[in-house]
Amino acid sequence: MSPIDGRGYRSAEGGLDFWRHIEDLRKALFKGVLGWLAGTIVAWEYWADLWKILLRPLQGLKKMPQIVVTNPTGAVMMSFQVALVAGSVMAAPWIFWQAWNFVKPALHGKERKVVLYAVWWTTILFVIGLVIGYYTIFPMTMKWLAGYGDGMFLQMWTVDEYTGMSVKLLGGFAAMFEFPLLTWVLAKLGFVTAKQLVRWSRGALVVIFVLAAVVTPPDPVSQCIMAVPMVALYFAGVGTAWLAQKGA
Repeated sequence: MSPIDGRGYRSAEGGLDFWRHIEDLRKALFKGVLGWLAGTIVAWEYWADLWKILLRPLQGLKKMPQIVVTNPTGAVMMSFQVALVAGSVMAAPWIFWQAWNFVKPALHGKERKVVLYAVWWTTILFVIGLVIGYYTIFPMTMKWLAGYGDGMFLQMWTVDEYTGMSVKLLGGFAAMFEFPLLTWVLAKLGFVTAKQLVRWSRGALVVIFVLAAVVTPPDPVSQCIMAVPMVALYFAGVGTAWLAQKGA
């Protein structure tokens, strides 16, 4: 087996060495899982503080719902869920770096620059989306749900339902912040154009409202609160694709 060249490991016959790449994939996955486990363990040590952060948008409401535990393992499962999500966010840069090291040998010079740029910005944009969602979409949705009925009901939300809803809402909104970066990368590599994205916009609107319905509670107001910024991010993606084409 010859050492790695500019485009991956080569066998003595000059072809790509399949098993060497499988071994590299195994190592990358192992290191990525170790990083994820480390992040999750650290997050679990602070799950109570993370839970307080998750509750904070409710504390400013006129009538704060009561969060209740309805089964013996409810609080335990909530702490694990919060730790898993927070640990994944913490470990994301390390996981993306392992993915980058694995695919780097197979990329050309231009492709390497584009993918390396995307690796760093993926985590940054996700965190930005998470913070913006936490201070805008999340409290707006909670206020609407908690105030529905104008005091006619005693609002009691179970800990697992609130945690699951919060994770889906914040995670879905943060993930949508990746779309402008995704379209920039695809346009830079020549897979899509800004004109194509505009042409696909009608279908994209349908998909956006379906996704908004999945990550929000089953009511039209929450769905619209989520869908409107997602539509704006889609057209921001059209803009980044145009910039990528212009700078290509």
